[in-house]
Amino acid sequence: MDPDVQESAETKQSGSALVTAVSCHDIFDLSACQTDSSPLAKGAAFSFINAVQAVNQRLVKHNANKMLRFEVILFGKDCEEQIKSKIFDSAKHYGLKIGKFYFCSRGEFVRTLQANNAKLFLSTDRDDVYGALKAGVPAALLCQQADQQVQEQLKVLFSGDLIGLSEDVIDGLKDFGFSAVQIQNFKAAKGCIQEFAALIGEMRKRFGCEDSPLQTILITVLGSRDVCATALKTLRAWGLDVDEAFCLAGAPRNPILTTIQPHILWDDGLHNMKGVLPLMNMSS
Repeated sequence: MDPDVQESAETKQSGSALVTAVSCHDIFDLSACQTDSSPLAKGAAFSFINAVQAVNQRLVKHNANKMLRFEVILFGKDCEEQIKSKIFDSAKHYGLKIGKFYFCSRGEFVRTLQANNAKLFLSTDRDDVYGALKAGVPAALLCQQADQQVQEQLKVLFSGDLIGLSEDVIDGLKDFGFSAVQIQNFKAAKGCIQEFAALIGEMRKRFGCEDSPLQTILITVLGSRDVCATALKTLRAWGLDVDEAFCLAGAPRNPILTTIQPHILWDDGLHNMKGVLPLMNMSS
């Protein structure tokens, strides 16, 4: 069964864009859907949309002829007809510039992402993010913001231990008990984030060092300074010079995340896996 699609007026204006698919379950609070005409309450990651729109406005201001910008499309899984209408009307109410709305079953969402050439899929649901990555769709975690007010800066954070590992070192994971499937997933995750990093890098170059609406950050959690340096070099080779970099060398990352409050967190997941630390030391 094909997904249900609704287009907005923004679709005609998008041109060639960084198509970013976002779960509507994170933008709106669907758990408290009312039957009256009032809009849906803002979801945990609503401020992401505001930050993206601020970046787009500045990109157009710098060069109206350039079509590089975010195009946000909303995905809803297993939504009833009443919910679909509420989502569409609520987006209008809040003035959100959404290109398209897709409604599909849970089992169809990855195929729908692939069919629409999504450059990035964002969700607070880790299972959905990893499912997209395994299918070759660039995906990252959408983080909840403590302050849901309008934000003028979009913060993108790369958790880059995997980025800092060479292909030979990743292949060496088999000696630490990782399966061939896991190793292939690591390679796929690293590969599919490259295009997104390049596009973000191209956007970032449009702005100066001061007063940029887009901030990029790199964190390496387990690796040494050499792993962090390799990750920085890899991102530069892809076209992205990050604004800040943190080499935590085994220290917990939560204090940094709490301070930065990124909207987008590309998380390779290595820091959650047992047996990886010796490999990170070996890569130094």
